[in-house]
Amino acid sequence: MIRVSIILLFVLLSANLSFGQSTISGRVVDKVTKETLPGAYVFVKSELGETISSTFTDGSGKFSFQRPTINTYNIEVTFVGYTKSTKTIENFDGVDIGDIEISEDGELLETFEIKAQVLTGEVRGDTVAFNANAFKTRPQANADELIGKMPGVVFRNGTIEVQGEVVGRVLVDGEPFFGENPAVAMANIPVEIIDKIEFLDQRSDQAVLTGFDDGNTTKTINIITKKEVKSGLFGRLSGGYGTDNNYIATGSLNFFNGTQRTTVLGLTNNINQQNFSSDDLSGALGENGGQAGGGGRGGGGNNALQTRERDGITVTNAVGVNFSDKFDQGKAKFTGSYFFNDSRNTLNRTSSRSYILPSDSLQLYNQDRRSVSESKRHRLELRLDYDISERSAIIWRSRLSYAMSQSRNETLAQNLFDPQNPINEINNVTLGDNRWFSFDNDFTYRYKFAKEGRVLSTNITSRLNESNRDSRLTSVNTDFGTSRVDSLIQNSFSNSNSLNYRVSFDYSEPISENSQLRLQYRIGNDIGKTDQEVLQRQAESTFFELDSALSNQFENKYLQQQSGVGYRFNNEKWRIFTSLDYEVSNLNSDRLFPGFENTQRTFKNWIPRAVINYNLSEQTNIRIDYRASTDAPSIRQLQSLIDNRNPIQIFAGNPDLVQEYQQRLFARIRRVDTESSRSFFMFVSGSKRNNYLGNSTFIAARDTLIDGDVLLRQGGQFNRPINLDGFWDARSYLSFGFPVSFIKSNINLSTRANCI
Repeated sequence: MIRVSIILLFVLLSANLSFGQSTISGRVVDKVTKETLPGAYVFVKSELGETISSTFTDGSGKFSFQRPTINTYNIEVTFVGYTKSTKTIENFDGVDIGDIEISEDGELLETFEIKAQVLTGEVRGDTVAFNANAFKTRPQANADELIGKMPGVVFRNGTIEVQGEVVGRVLVDGEPFFGENPAVAMANIPVEIIDKIEFLDQRSDQAVLTGFDDGNTTKTINIITKKEVKSGLFGRLSGGYGTDNNYIATGSLNFFNGTQRTTVLGLTNNINQQNFSSDDLSGALGENGGQAGGGGRGGGGNNALQTRERDGITVTNAVGVNFSDKFDQGKAKFTGSYFFNDSRNTLNRTSSRSYILPSDSLQLYNQDRRSVSESKRHRLELRLDYDISERSAIIWRSRLSYAMSQSRNETLAQNLFDPQNPINEINNVTLGDNRWFSFDNDFTYRYKFAKEGRVLSTNITSRLNESNRDSRLTSVNTDFGTSRVDSLIQNSFSNSNSLNYRVSFDYSEPISENSQLRLQYRIGNDIGKTDQEVLQRQAESTFFELDSALSNQFENKYLQQQSGVGYRFNNEKWRIFTSLDYEVSNLNSDRLFPGFENTQRTFKNWIPRAVINYNLSEQTNIRIDYRASTDAPSIRQLQSLIDNRNPIQIFAGNPDLVQEYQQRLFARIRRVDTESSRSFFMFVSGSKRNNYLGNSTFIAARDTLIDGDVLLRQGGQFNRPINLDGFWDARSYLSFGFPVSFIKSNINLSTRANCI
């Protein structure tokens, strides 16, 4: 019923909107050749130079923007290797301003030949652009190899970092490509079709629609393709076979026809190439046994969209499709993608840990683990950007995911005083069967009033999660001190579901030519419920009985309201945003079984924010960002439920947890010298957290009862989340790149330091 209500909500919102003419379009072309120029920046500016909106040209060199409320404005076009062009528009009532011609940055001379270092790139405000030709790659390489050679780029644990910041989105010629899966684009776009690579801080959907830059950005890569591949059919097929029956086959096929683009991907292998990205293939849900979870609101269930690549050897079969197009005279943009993954993972892992006890004595923990898991996953992502009328526009995003997995885990673990003196041992076999479903929606609506800069917008987001996990545990436990051997046969059935929603209203009012005031109100509610039954087989019997110490029913509600005021100032050099919000959060948790227990908490906090962006020169940009935020404990962390699937490493939640409050400061400087092709990037960041959501570990010096019911053997560990004060961390990153002409190469030097 919840799913149906959400779908009806978005249908009704869309149905009540009226349609009309709202956009102005045009095309950017080379002044001499008249060829279109995809990927050019188009800025709409007031007569005083304030940026009203900005966009990219598409694969056909076309652009469109919402009609400004002022009568006179300038359209400014910039493109790497071309001079900047500005066109003034006065009292224009049409919808197409025609072609804007720009000239190459240089003079046409008599024919002659020169040899010089290719210009590496340039800085344009928040954007750093690099020429693909300045970096040499292997034949048949993909975009990931090209981008990996650029200054400040690092591939780490299935993610891409640019100048120390994680990339969250990839665009191709300014349009989304496979949703928010950067590694998909990196591994499936051939280098030979790439002209330029841009790294930029893309504003939030609400900031794009309203024109009010609130400082919320996503590190984004924009891949600009060459002119000759804007239309046509191209692709790549590769494969290999080797010893021990190892194999791999991959393929990609692209249909480009102006703004309409379709890409089909395929992959099969048994050599551990885990799909198009870590985001697509992870998801053997519950494989880690539900041990200490991280923070986060709402919940319950696993977030398979945020897990990392799995260790071990994975056999993978996968397919993906991406489609994008524009319609209704360019006023509407639609993108969609679908993935299917079928994988089998085998992992053998040996680990050893040493613990220093309060008595300064040492305790060892050794573990051998073997796991085999099979998983299948479907994911569908859709996005629609629509300029409904001159004053109204919407952005709608939706994601639907479903996954299932089956697993077998075998664990042999020991606690030891020293390598020759074991304390106890467990030998576990766990069979798991898991299913997970998620449905996300994000809807933003904006209305512009007649007065320039006066804007009203609303954003509605929702997320529905449901997960089911069944497991069967067989365990043999040995106590070497008493020579006692115990066995445990346990079946558990767990179901969790959650509904999270957020609604926000923002009103912006101009107070001068270069500044705006914003009032905002937000309300959100996270509703979660979990139900776990654990059945124990009785000694010398085939009957199972409910274990009330390990079973649990739990409901959690987290209501959050926030209101505040923000101020924005923009000119050609400075972009400044400050805000101050007041937040009231109410946490209400009910344990329904065993026994009823209610926990209520109210948190009140001031949430300040400040962002300063300064263009020191055309080549140098500085950004400083300070923000505060809160984080509530997850439903799993709040449950007093005990997880004893590893009897010598027991985990339980903590209903006494409170909200975490974090303050973070970030500073960045970047410079790209186009004449010398030298680049420099540096950032430092630090955070301080009050009531940090951490974990405590208790090591039993003797046999101990946990919560009066569950036995923890001598040397066993009991883990529980707690709040900690005084937590802080600091990070720094430095990168310097320069060309070396005598070997026709670029050298990038980088270093980083982290402190916790």
